[in-house]
Amino acid sequence: MNIYKLILIFKDRPGIYFGKSKIDSLSDIGFFINGFLCSEASLGQMDDFDMFFSQNFSSFVRNKISIELTRFEFWFETINKKANNNEEAIDLFFNLFDEFYLLYEKRR
Repeated sequence: MNIYKLILIFKDRPGIYFGKSKIDSLSDIGFFINGFLCSEASLGQMDDFDMFFSQNFSSFVRNKISIELTRFEFWFETINKKANNNEEAIDLFFNLFDEFYLLYEKRR
């Protein structure tokens, strides 16, 4: 499984990973994804998209949202700054992720 497949599951069936039918916070997704990527990296199992996501998603988010950072922050913190509430942040993440995946597909 890679990050793309994992996120599709989050989108359609969050209860599998979060134990509830609705994701309450984008941070839930963010920390889970970071843990997943760290695990894959330590096992040497990251595929091309996982590497691309890990290296580029944060800057993609900052560029799309047009936020200049004054300190380190996770991509989900950047999205949370832009959104008015958790639901909007989660929707924005899935939209940005879909756009990011299309960018990845075009470069292949």
